[in-house]
Amino acid sequence: MKNPPAPEEPRTPTESQIATSLQQSEAQLAGILASAMDAIITIDETQQIVLFNAAAEKMFQCRAADALGRQLDQFIPARYRQAHRHHVASFGETHVSQRTMGKLRPLSGLRADGDEFPIEASISQFETDGQKLFTVIIRDISEKKRLEAQFLRAQRMESIGTLAGGIAHDLNNVLSPILTAVELLQMRFTDESSQRLLNILHTNAVRGSEMIKQVLSFARGVEGAYTPLQPAPLIKEIVKILADTLPKNIEITFSIVPGLWDVTGDATQLHQVLMNLCVNARDAMQHGGKLRIEAENIDIDEHYAHMNAEAKPGRYVCLTVIDNGVGISEQNQSKIFDPFFTTKEPGQGTGLGLSTVAGIMRSHGGFVTVYSEPNRGSQFKVYLPANTTPQTQQPQTPRADLPLGNGELILVVDDENAIREIAKETLQSFGYRVLTANDGTEALALFAQHRKEIRCVISDMLMPYMDGPATIRALRKLDPAIKIIATSGLKSDTKTAEAAQLGVTTFLAKPYTAEKLLKTLAAILREP
Repeated sequence: MKNPPAPEEPRTPTESQIATSLQQSEAQLAGILASAMDAIITIDETQQIVLFNAAAEKMFQCRAADALGRQLDQFIPARYRQAHRHHVASFGETHVSQRTMGKLRPLSGLRADGDEFPIEASISQFETDGQKLFTVIIRDISEKKRLEAQFLRAQRMESIGTLAGGIAHDLNNVLSPILTAVELLQMRFTDESSQRLLNILHTNAVRGSEMIKQVLSFARGVEGAYTPLQPAPLIKEIVKILADTLPKNIEITFSIVPGLWDVTGDATQLHQVLMNLCVNARDAMQHGGKLRIEAENIDIDEHYAHMNAEAKPGRYVCLTVIDNGVGISEQNQSKIFDPFFTTKEPGQGTGLGLSTVAGIMRSHGGFVTVYSEPNRGSQFKVYLPANTTPQTQQPQTPRADLPLGNGELILVVDDENAIREIAKETLQSFGYRVLTANDGTEALALFAQHRKEIRCVISDMLMPYMDGPATIRALRKLDPAIKIIATSGLKSDTKTAEAAQLGVTTFLAKPYTAEKLLKTLAAILREP
């Protein structure tokens, strides 16, 4: 019987094999760091940066070459720097290896351009060659905070609605016997003095009753006869009424797309919605102006729904009321649908018009949005679910009927992070390469670097630091032939005229669908 072969002695790796293995490990680590979606920054005990990955470059708008060797303080708002230094120092004295994402207190980051934004971070510590290092993984939570704010507002509105509904119910019980008693007294006391006082009492009691109806319509929607109806005749009727009642210094126009879809709703309530919006538009144009009503079919996709938390994908009829009046400040735009909130002088408004609009739209399964700029007007959009069945489609699969890009480089300029990111994701999904900038100054820097490659710039008209018109003028000086698409949440003659004066004839109204974005871009790229 043969003896089994002796086991082979383990081979010692050669220096060449060790070097190759190390190179492979380093390449793998570099690939992981470069592809990570979160910013990864490593600092030493003096808080000098020794590692700054690609996601950190994008998040803080700073090249790694400019960040390495510098203090981490440059990416922390000044008011937090001392506390941050103390935290890292005290963490280094502990035996804890890491603190996980979301466990640290709320933090803020600071981009190279001075823009402050909310972040979540985790921190870990380790030693190498006798040196202690700290690695911080940072996540931009701007979008998360925006959605949280919308969710909290929805909760607040629901709470206000519940409270308002309960109060309105009790007030109805108080007013009902008052109105009945006044009518009886009017029959008993027929002298002129008594009748005058009772008429005042009756008028104000009725007014209170009407206000309660509006509160109830905000709280739970007014019950009505919901039937299939065509919005076009309703709009034409509203326009006729407005032409007879509004001041002559207000120009009224309307536009209805052919083949407007049917909706299901209560005609009286929808009439009230449009009238409330038009009356508000009139009040915003005390010295005259332009009032326009538009109606169109819109297919809301995931792209559009991402821009508006209240929207759900589906087919809608969109009714838009546009004015060029005084506009609404940004801080008031989040409050205008609250009951009893008003910017009008005391005694000139109840603050229930827009809350009634919101309540009616909820009861119809729709929603309402507002976009406004001070001294430039307002635009209210009312979305009603259409009586059509959307074609079944896979949301993650690019639609075959939408135009595809061919690797063209597009620069998207917008101060809203959510809009930049969803536009980038959409364009990349359909074959384009994309650069993004959050204002005009960053856009010009990127354009100067990639001037020969960029085929089109999509620029918002209203941005801080350097707005759209100034950005477009500067881009035209760098390249008079560059194709530009102007975007704005306020679609108006003033906006389109302002863009046209700068040589920009393509205008995209926000929020826009992926279909509208892709078709508009494809059309301008085909132009000579």
